[in-house]
Amino acid sequence: MTALHIAACLLLAALPCAAQQPDPAHDQLFTATHQQLDVTKVVLAQERAWNDGDLDGYLSHFKDAPDTSAVLAGLVRGIANIRSAYHLNFPRRETMGTLEQSEVEVRALGENFALATGHYHLTRTKKGGGDADGIFTELFEKTAAGWQIIFSQTT
Repeated sequence: MTALHIAACLLLAALPCAAQQPDPAHDQLFTATHQQLDVTKVVLAQERAWNDGDLDGYLSHFKDAPDTSAVLAGLVRGIANIRSAYHLNFPRRETMGTLEQSEVEVRALGENFALATGHYHLTRTKKGGGDADGIFTELFEKTAAGWQIIFSQTT
């Protein structure tokens, strides 16, 4: 979903509906901060890159720093090591499968940090490793390049 699609959805959702009951989830959408929306855009961009089979595009949202960390089979530090681990675990398009993320929540942790959590479902063939479900946690830092992941964990 492009930023234009998101903006269009927000505009359409803001139109009044006379017979509609209040929806707390709807109200929460309109209380989202720019920070929360910007981080959500990164999460959506990662999902798009993954589903396009673009593992390097997916990883481009990680901060290129020696202390950037990801918990995969174990703790991995540094973007070069994280990239190697992902390419080892997902060597072919078939092993990547199709990623669906849901129940994504973004929480501000000050002006320059945010926490994104949610559920994921990975649809793969049996040969590709089979389906997988779990929870993801990503810690973002606002950098000169925009919001970037400094810690990622999937369980």
